[in-house]
Amino acid sequence: MFKRTLTNVAAGVALAAAGVLATGAAAYAHECFNPNRSDKGNAGASNSQAWFTVHVSELTAGMPEADASCVLDAYAATGAPQSFTIKVKGANGQGGTIGANNPNRDTKAGDGKGIDEIFAAHGAEIMSSFDSCGLELPF
Repeated sequence: MFKRTLTNVAAGVALAAAGVLATGAAAYAHECFNPNRSDKGNAGASNSQAWFTVHVSELTAGMPEADASCVLDAYAATGAPQSFTIKVKGANGQGGTIGANNPNRDTKAGDGKGIDEIFAAHGAEIMSSFDSCGLELPF
């Protein structure tokens, strides 16, 4: 019973994260991740309730296979990360985000140090992957 409940909760979190990715650039802008954390560190963080790993391939869900392959190949060629372990549980006292209230947000949100925002750090790579295949972003 507990295992089934845990599976249902995990599926719900996965669906919610995919929904966040598909809701638009504004949503992406607030998805915070640590660009300096190792894969092992990301795996450990994903075991908590505060962090969840999302994959760029989720953006191509529901696309024809040829289009999805084109986008994912183009994205892979950029060298940008294939996944991001994002903060899904709000930061206390900060309006639910880690860096939204930082006065240096415009210059620090994608600098590769500390906490970054997905779209600020890798939005250009994501958009250019779709553009190079003649496709629009799914949001």
